[in-house]
Amino acid sequence: MQIAQLDGERGRLWGIILLVSLLQAGCINPFAPEEGDIGGDLWEPQTTIGGMLRNFQTSYMLRDSLRYADIIADEFVFQYFDVERERYDEWYRETELRTTGKMMRVLNSLDLRWGPIPASVDTFAVQDSLLEFTVNFSLSLEGFEPVFGFARFRSIAKSETDGRFRLVLWRDDY
Repeated sequence: MQIAQLDGERGRLWGIILLVSLLQAGCINPFAPEEGDIGGDLWEPQTTIGGMLRNFQTSYMLRDSLRYADIIADEFVFQYFDVERERYDEWYRETELRTTGKMMRVLNSLDLRWGPIPASVDTFAVQDSLLEFTVNFSLSLEGFEPVFGFARFRSIAKSETDGRFRLVLWRDDY
């Protein structure tokens, strides 16, 4: 009597295991993305100034502070005109990342657009060299009037690291 009862419990246990296995195998989500480099087409290798600027724009629009941080060099300086003091002031990488990160978390919508980028700047890929250039931009932030201005950038790609261009200086000529 006990052996028959034990075989019945074991049979139910195996039946449950088989049922769960079949259900898991049948639960394929046809809408799930394929494995691999998700969003790989969104990001450029940053081996040209244009690639770096497009990654900058994409990181703003997607509010991706980690990708944005990869664009900012360790020695980065942001310069802006302080209207109250009537002079240029500046901050460094840590403040830039903290400020931009907060903006990206708080706002639901950021739309950054670069004006035309000259081909000589867009395709610039000379390693171990600084390039200073100016780009006009428009920036729309959720709930605010669009901002139009000029950003003067200085960028460098160091071949001894990874050869990616990063911003060393951003002067806001708003």
